[in-house]
Amino acid sequence: MGWRSKPDKGNARRDQIENVMGPTSLVRGNLSADGAFRIDGWVEGAVESRSTIVIGETGAVRGNVTGAEIVVAGKIIGNISCTGHLEILATGKVEGDIDAKSIRIETGGVFRGTSHMKGSVPATVEEEFGEVAPRPAELSSAA
Repeated sequence: MGWRSKPDKGNARRDQIENVMGPTSLVRGNLSADGAFRIDGWVEGAVESRSTIVIGETGAVRGNVTGAEIVVAGKIIGNISCTGHLEILATGKVEGDIDAKSIRIETGGVFRGTSHMKGSVPATVEEEFGEVAPRPAELSSAA
């Protein structure tokens, strides 16, 4: 069980890995499937799935990655689009922009880029957090 995570009661459905790329594999081109991927080799191209994508510790992708749930223990150099949860493990490295519903980065995991969380974006700070408290007079006059 991970830090601050809820115990797994067996309710969550994990996609079965249908497509596995071994650590000695090299693919130059795009990979696309409806089923889940596990990549332990090297991919030079986009990876797309309607399901889970796992980049193993020896896995690397130079290209965009699109999936429902994405776990990175290896390296991705490219943008990530995730309709569900993205997890960068302690050995994982991501260089690129992230668009995901939720993100978790373990201690030691590396992320270089910008992130965008999916969901509605409030028009103003007041809509998000309510009425903003007025500044004290000494802070207002110091500015």
